[in-house]
Amino acid sequence: MGIESYQNGRQGEEIAEKYLEQNGYRISERNYRSQQGEVDLIARDGDFLVFVEVKNYSFRCYGSPAGAVTKSKRQSIIHAARTYLYKNGIKDMACRFDVVTIYRRPDGSRAIELYKNAFTVN
Repeated sequence: MGIESYQNGRQGEEIAEKYLEQNGYRISERNYRSQQGEVDLIARDGDFLVFVEVKNYSFRCYGSPAGAVTKSKRQSIIHAARTYLYKNGIKDMACRFDVVTIYRRPDGSRAIELYKNAFTVN
């Protein structure tokens, strides 16, 4: 990953964090890593523990940025979430996976979309 891509990702995570907090989420972890995956943000939303993937694009092209959360990426997020739950002794808590996408519209304004329960563990 190049420095520009890294900086774009970090900026997107900061924007997503503020957006989620404005919408009632309480952020508890940022960039949680396990051996086989990473979760950008971990938060509480009411009774849910939410694992959030953030996708930040300079513009929107060819469909939704949420489509970039591939099967492989979902599996790595799920692995990291399971590790987080195990290491923190969390049991019997409702969990879900959300995706936040951020992109620039043609007029230069920023669009933020929240996909609650974007994918599930099968």
